[in-house]
Amino acid sequence: MTFDEELERAWALLEAGDEAGARRLAEKLHGDDPGHPDVLLLQAACFRQMGAIEEALQLLEQAAEADLNWAAPEIWAAEILSEDPERVGEALQHAAAALDRAEEEDEFLEALALKAGLEIDVGKPTAARKTLAELPPLQAGAALPSALALDFAHLFLEVGDLDGATQRFQALVDADDRDADAWHGLGLCAEARDDEAAKRGAWLRVLVLDSEKPLATPLLSEAQMAEVAETTLRELPQRVHELIAHVPILIVDLPAREEVDKGLDPRLLGMFAGSPYSEESVMGGQPQLTQILLFRKNLERAAHSAEELGAEIRITLLHETGHFFGMSEEDLAEVGLD
Repeated sequence: MTFDEELERAWALLEAGDEAGARRLAEKLHGDDPGHPDVLLLQAACFRQMGAIEEALQLLEQAAEADLNWAAPEIWAAEILSEDPERVGEALQHAAAALDRAEEEDEFLEALALKAGLEIDVGKPTAARKTLAELPPLQAGAALPSALALDFAHLFLEVGDLDGATQRFQALVDADDRDADAWHGLGLCAEARDDEAAKRGAWLRVLVLDSEKPLATPLLSEAQMAEVAETTLRELPQRVHELIAHVPILIVDLPAREEVDKGLDPRLLGMFAGSPYSEESVMGGQPQLTQILLFRKNLERAAHSAEELGAEIRITLLHETGHFFGMSEEDLAEVGLD
């Protein structure tokens, strides 16, 4: 087996979840060519998979030094560091270095999106707009890969360039009228413009498309989701738990059409419906059904693992519980439940 074939096999083992096999083969390849940048990148990927972040970063630094014209090690370092809120500044430095190195179009676009996103994260929207200005203008017949095109559209939206965002979401819809993600983006743009009719039209389209798409292999069953919700409620102070005990928590696939037709975001993770506790206590009754809804498909879409899904359910339930007690979105943001 040639060096390249062994390298390809090692990557295949890692992608298949055989971390030990991938590491063994990576170590052999390292012995054959200790300074080969591809091998260093492979070893970094193995350590990252194991959660050994500092070791992965050291190997990525070596890979970057071994090939000064290769952007991938810097992109990977930026992605790893961006996961730590205290190291986003470092991540931004690596993203900038990746952009300077990028020679191939795919690496250039990936680095550009990463850098702009990190600039937004550190509160530098003007710098992000300047970075996005390096993106080639939209041209008929020329399209970015759909996932990356969607990322750029959202970045334009985040920096407040509604025209640029709308054009890019619309281009995706024109290419595929069943692209629910792009339709949702158009709805967000319309919402930012206070265009209620356009927002509701786009979001109803999203609801229809999301309803037609069956739920893939779920990360958690409905019973497991309910268990997470029950565990979350048990964490609340006893008095709070007693007050919310009568409020049913329902797990449904998606928001109801009549709610979306009124302007509700079809991709909300959860929703409190009814009278907040403060209003009930003042009025002395419950004028309408009070309940908390968890939207299963949307929660599943927001997570990549069962652990992430459990965390999303927990934060969503606490958020909606806050609404039950009369807290506004601003109040919830102040306590980290936005």
